[in-house]
Amino acid sequence: MDDNTFDLVVIGSGPAGQKGAIAAAKMGKRVAVVDRNDMIGGVCLHAGTIPSKTLRLAVLYLTGFQQKSFYGQAYAPRSHVTADDLMFRVRTVIDREQATVTDQLQRNDVTLVNGWARFVDAHTVQTDGGRQVRGDHILIACGTRSARNPEIPYDGRKIMLAEDFGRGDREKIPRSVIVVGAGVIGLEYASMLSALGVRVTLIESRDPMLDFMDKEIIEALRYHKRRRDAIFRLGEHVVGVRV
Repeated sequence: MDDNTFDLVVIGSGPAGQKGAIAAAKMGKRVAVVDRNDMIGGVCLHAGTIPSKTLRLAVLYLTGFQQKSFYGQAYAPRSHVTADDLMFRVRTVIDREQATVTDQLQRNDVTLVNGWARFVDAHTVQTDGGRQVRGDHILIACGTRSARNPEIPYDGRKIMLAEDFGRGDREKIPRSVIVVGAGVIGLEYASMLSALGVRVTLIESRDPMLDFMDKEIIEALRYHKRRRDAIFRLGEHVVGVRV
């Protein structure tokens, strides 16, 4: 085989792509993974689970939120938490995890091909850099992206998706935020922001919210959010956005 011919070509380096590539390599197959160098690890690492959970733990630690029930509501390890404090932790964790994923792939002799992939034919993909790689089999593991409302002018700064908030380039913590959607992800970010002292308004078209959970749990959640001045607008829809 030449340098651009493989038994398996994997498009995407997220959890599914990693596992598929390494499993094939351990069986003696020649494997390539196609993804951008700055996105090794996939959406999960760069915009999804890892950034949000890192941000959550940073908020809990820096605000002393979990210790307030013992030391009192005035307790805080830091008098002022900045966006830099939070994003430094997010960037550090992402960099370390990306290095780990890269090392795991390379230790299993998986070839990393930089770039976006598109199909040329059933067995060939080409990157945006012009390199073509051929595989007897091609595994599509390119992940997902958030649904977008075409009526909302997203700019990633004032109007953003949840994944934008955890990307690690926030300049400052906002004074107030409107969260559209009181599902699991919306409530996760609303809770983090509320713990930072941000005024949060949640808009949710369903009433009750989180209808798959026990009513008592939801009532307790709403009670604690309201104690931190969160506003719930349930059974309402967004019809326009103005900044």
